[in-house]
Amino acid sequence: METLDKHFRTLAKAAFTRHGFASEQLISQWGAVIGPPFADFCLPDKIKWPKSAAENARKTGGTLVLRAVAGRGLELQYEGPRIIERVNQFLGYGAITSLKIIQGSLQPAPKKPEIRPMAPAAKQAWADKIDDIADEDLKAALARLASHAAPNGPKLSTFSTGENRDWPVPPTSSRKTS
Repeated sequence: METLDKHFRTLAKAAFTRHGFASEQLISQWGAVIGPPFADFCLPDKIKWPKSAAENARKTGGTLVLRAVAGRGLELQYEGPRIIERVNQFLGYGAITSLKIIQGSLQPAPKKPEIRPMAPAAKQAWADKIDDIADEDLKAALARLASHAAPNGPKLSTFSTGENRDWPVPPTSSRKTS
């Protein structure tokens, strides 16, 4: 029986390599590497390696980019030599020589919501609502808007395409004109 871990490592290797990490170990063990006081407010973002001719050789002289909670960067800067020492002990050699600290949020950017496909009945209901619009570009834009804003179909007074046929007498403005 195969485990998913084997396949995950194969798939994730490209992403970790793109950010300068040889493996996921530094990220997954970050709390143990750096220690409890700092692990709560900073995470490794990437490692920048100097450009060299020997790409396959053991990499040295890297810059560890840390993402820190706003206001804690100065504290991390003071503790920089100790952080570098701990990371190099974990890696087993002097890979990291400097730190760069980026202050901001540790949470990733919110994901965009999934766009659900519109049901055929809802698509037809929207088409009936915007059928009398002459401008084809406007009609297409309203159809796109409808598919994102109300994929379950139109509700009464969702948006107006002109005269409302459901009202016996058109509403009058409460604003005085004289």
